[in-house]
Amino acid sequence: MGNALFYRELGKLLFAIASADETITEQERAAVSKLIAERLLHKEKDTDRFGTNEAWITQFAFDTEADGFRTAEEAFESFLDFAKSYKNELTDQDLDVCISLSEHMADAYRHVNQKEHKMLKELQDFLKKINGPNLIF
Repeated sequence: MGNALFYRELGKLLFAIASADETITEQERAAVSKLIAERLLHKEKDTDRFGTNEAWITQFAFDTEADGFRTAEEAFESFLDFAKSYKNELTDQDLDVCISLSEHMADAYRHVNQKEHKMLKELQDFLKKINGPNLIF
């Protein structure tokens, strides 16, 4: 699978959560950078050819999605397809990062709204379904 692919899909997932209400606020954009700095950078040791920590791919993917024409639903489906395809390679820690960062993203601007809550619930149910009933979030 590779870390770069994981971070790219994580960026799409965070975009989907942030844009569930069809708008992305400056608070949500700032939250992505903060989440990466606080939750991903210290765990990732790999860098790209320019010496940039690979965790920043998450930010690049989020920004690319936000500047593109993909809907929240399309980005969310992309992440679910990724998770299904690589379910045997995703660790419990990877899944915890996906859920935790998604929850923080949803809470970044005026707390979790109905659309974000629905998407979070679908994400949790999907990950439990493909990764076994013992998975606890």
